[in-house]
Amino acid sequence: MGFENLIEFSNERYEHLNVAVINKRPTPVKVTKTSGHRVKDGYFEKPSTVDYDGAYRGCAVAFEAKSIKTLARFPLGMLEQHQYDYLERHHRIGKGISFLLIEFTAFRETYLLSFQSLSFFWRESKGTGKKSISKDDLNIYGELVPVGRVPVDYLKVVDKLWFVD
Repeated sequence: MGFENLIEFSNERYEHLNVAVINKRPTPVKVTKTSGHRVKDGYFEKPSTVDYDGAYRGCAVAFEAKSIKTLARFPLGMLEQHQYDYLERHHRIGKGISFLLIEFTAFRETYLLSFQSLSFFWRESKGTGKKSISKDDLNIYGELVPVGRVPVDYLKVVDKLWFVD
């Protein structure tokens, strides 16, 4: 939850600064039992898409965020097939900016991995390739997300990768 809170705060600051509108997508839940205003029972109606979506510089943005507590690698099994599929569809629309944010809490580092790079690792993992992405690979194929105008300034990396001025 700590990583999610940092992203939420960053998104609120982006909106306050009139930079972007990025929202957390709720997981669709069917409530079956309540008590007053409290949900007592329910189930997931269908798989969610990704954690966040919105708009930045006239483009649609969609990304999934994952946090790794102890490892120096991101296990691709942490990304669900339906999440990958959504990022792929979003990427294919042409102006869709799709990526994965990976936080390594032990190193206090966050990386942005574009969908293009993610798709390479994903396809390899479905065959005989590696089932995870090392921090070394992320240093080559991903981008370290700085702390800047917001705690997780991922839009600075988006500017660098998608909006070369």
